[in-house]
Amino acid sequence: MKSQHVLRFSAAAFLLLSASHAMARGEKDFSAESGLHGSLGLGIGVKPEYSDAKNREVRLQPSVSLFYGDTWFLTGMTAGANLLRRQTSGGIRITAGPLLAWRSGRKESDNSALTGLGDIKSGIDAGGFLGLKIGDYQIRTEILKDFTNENGGSTVTLSAGRGWNVSERLNVQTSANAVWASADHMNLFYAISATQAANSGLAQYQADSGIKSVGVNLMADYRIDRDWGAFTSGRYSRLVGNAAASPIVSSLGSRDQVSATIGVRYRF
Repeated sequence: MKSQHVLRFSAAAFLLLSASHAMARGEKDFSAESGLHGSLGLGIGVKPEYSDAKNREVRLQPSVSLFYGDTWFLTGMTAGANLLRRQTSGGIRITAGPLLAWRSGRKESDNSALTGLGDIKSGIDAGGFLGLKIGDYQIRTEILKDFTNENGGSTVTLSAGRGWNVSERLNVQTSANAVWASADHMNLFYAISATQAANSGLAQYQADSGIKSVGVNLMADYRIDRDWGAFTSGRYSRLVGNAAASPIVSSLGSRDQVSATIGVRYRF
């Protein structure tokens, strides 16, 4: 039943945003390339062995950013559409639309520390976004609800950032973010049931809704020539509240999550 409600909500949001876009046709739309364009790349990344893990591992990391016109996009593991695009007379650019995002799960086999906790299935979250851009500054909020698992819960992410054109070839972007999660989401990843406690040796734990994490991001992109470029990115996230208090984090994992990637991209 929950999945049906989410699908109905997503469909209603899609129709509402489509109507908003139709009403906004008199406003100035953003200029963009027509047809399919974007970039494909590959890098070497350092990231936690699993979500909220203490130890990190090195792995190959693909980089995908695809756009169709100025509406449809696929960036990383998130797909969506800019169904509302408007620029106000004050120079504020507004975008909004639906989102689909891949949500990673967790397996006991990822690390011996997870023995007895069971697996968390990967899934797809659905929702929408609203973005504001004022000059070089951007503010964005995303609301996502899991609709592939009944107890996957919801998250709300608020981020703010800025970009700099350091030179003709070098662009740098920074941002800060905070993530709120519902009780269902928090318990899926951080609660410990009586059965899990007996199997893992950890104490039982129940989580409530609240701020899950805060973090900062840094990305630099260097244009080698018209088609090729190099990039590097770094992310620091700190778990807070009920997420940080869970024995899965305090005993087995770490509140501090760090990842970094360096690689090359081909633009087309």
